[in-house]
Amino acid sequence: MLSQLLLKSEVDLGGKAECYYWDKNPYGAAVCSEYDDRGACTKYVLSDGSPLPSNYSGNRPDCKILLNNILSNVEIISKCEGNAYAKGCIPEYEGADTVKQVNDPDMTDDEAYAASSGCRNFRKNAILNERTVYVFKNGIIFIPYNPNTPLYIVDINGKKGPNKWGYDLFTFQIKSNNFKPLKLHGGGCVNPEKGGVYAEKMIENIYSRK
Repeated sequence: MLSQLLLKSEVDLGGKAECYYWDKNPYGAAVCSEYDDRGACTKYVLSDGSPLPSNYSGNRPDCKILLNNILSNVEIISKCEGNAYAKGCIPEYEGADTVKQVNDPDMTDDEAYAASSGCRNFRKNAILNERTVYVFKNGIIFIPYNPNTPLYIVDINGKKGPNKWGYDLFTFQIKSNNFKPLKLHGGGCVNPEKGGVYAEKMIENIYSRK
């Protein structure tokens, strides 16, 4: 469904939206240059110490336009702009920080916080209390990282269980470069809980059963 919505966006918008991560980063790896008092990275630079280019992770000027187009082509029955858990839009999910502790009970809160520094919008508190959540008529729960980032949480069966990462809860991201069309990829930010699989593997498993 999401792949079809990306294809439709090109028709609706008259071309490819500039909203994607690089499928191969042209700038190389980034390194952390500054940390907060809990050990989370607050600033990244290129390996030579120079500042990150504005499009280091991809081209994203059209992400709001693309998100609005995607949402205009699905039927939304609920929208929670913050406090989604308290408002009943979502069950209690783990986040990019707490899922690490589920998988490794010896990990401290500070260690989990630091390890999820690049995914702060998908930490547990952010998902439950800060993110905007959309519930589609078909039951899917859709949570953008933010309006300017092509990264999304998708709960493929909504509030039905088990509501666990790698089982029915996955992240997806859009990738491309200057010449390729937009393509949906699985993964980004949150690891599967024990026994679960990454979104790419889940997709492979679906097609292998056909």
